[in-house]
Amino acid sequence: MHDASSTGHAVLVIGEAGGLTAALMRRLDQNDIPAEAAAGLSDSELAEILRRRRWDAVAVVTRDDVLALRLTLLSAHLRPDLPLWVTMFDRTITRELQHVVPTVHVLSPAELVAEDLAEHCVAAAAGSSAARRRHGIRLVDDALRLLVRAGAGLLLALILEGAISMIALHEGVVDALYFSTRSVATVAGAPGAASSAAWFKALSALDTLAALLLVAVFTAALVRRLSRPRLTTLLGARAAPARHHVLLVGFGQVGFRLAQDLRRRGVAVLGVEQDPDAPCVRLARAAGIPVAIGRGDDRETLERLGIRHCAVVAAVTSADLVNVAVGLAASDLAPGTPLVLRLGDGEVAAETDSLLHLGRICDAHKIASETLVRGLGAPNVG
Repeated sequence: MHDASSTGHAVLVIGEAGGLTAALMRRLDQNDIPAEAAAGLSDSELAEILRRRRWDAVAVVTRDDVLALRLTLLSAHLRPDLPLWVTMFDRTITRELQHVVPTVHVLSPAELVAEDLAEHCVAAAAGSSAARRRHGIRLVDDALRLLVRAGAGLLLALILEGAISMIALHEGVVDALYFSTRSVATVAGAPGAASSAAWFKALSALDTLAALLLVAVFTAALVRRLSRPRLTTLLGARAAPARHHVLLVGFGQVGFRLAQDLRRRGVAVLGVEQDPDAPCVRLARAAGIPVAIGRGDDRETLERLGIRHCAVVAAVTSADLVNVAVGLAASDLAPGTPLVLRLGDGEVAAETDSLLHLGRICDAHKIASETLVRGLGAPNVG
């Protein structure tokens, strides 16, 4: 690594230690661009560093948009003469920041990586019917699945009660439906039921008891469904596809942007996220993207989400080893299903590609760092 203090001119990289910051520092060094990283410093310490040296540019690299905004405003205030590159996810904050600091260059690593991943997904699904056929509906929410099953059971109980009423009591269709509904709801029995055949009384009693149980289950499922965020629906954009979809494990910044990109390309998507309170899970509801809550490396979860019928599995969490674990589980459950993995550590990506051969690998940090380096003064990088 070049020593910035010896040259007097360098790039100051501000943000979080490790991750993209480390990848950017390595890429700057490979391109003979002196750089110095400043992570975890207070405002006064950063102000001192910004003032005491003649920097060529400043790069603010962090996954926290609020922190990125604060560091950008501090840098622009103290050194308005310096080119400023910032990584940011939120488009609203980006627009406001560019109004305040017109000279800032905002880069979204999530969008860059998502675009590359989308190309991998489309290429991996080439030849499948992912974007050309109806995808069906899959019930991935436990409460919704229980609600539908209990509702179907109640409908079956109603049909059975109506059928035996027509046979035993010789009622018309309308009367049978009317009195059967009252009977299933335990309001009142059909006229003449007391003097009907014994088999009718026995079947009607069993049917009514079953309906009572189903009503209790239906009510409990409905309360559960209404008391928590509804991330999938039976109909509409947020209906989970049953087949020919991209099963997208990890719904952070990259996962959300990837889902948006694939939907624009006409490819059905089903997201999987372990944390129900993740910010992008809330964004998915407004964007009309179905998301299931669960562990993406869990075999039972993958089976429930239709791994054997999907077009592609894309593991895009922020943890490299989790993505590898998802790839291993997916390749065991559905050996012929194409895999796309997001990896951020260059060594992990190389090892996974050479030893495990799981599928298409996207080195997220490499993509973002190369773009940043090009902007910071190395146009021939990559």
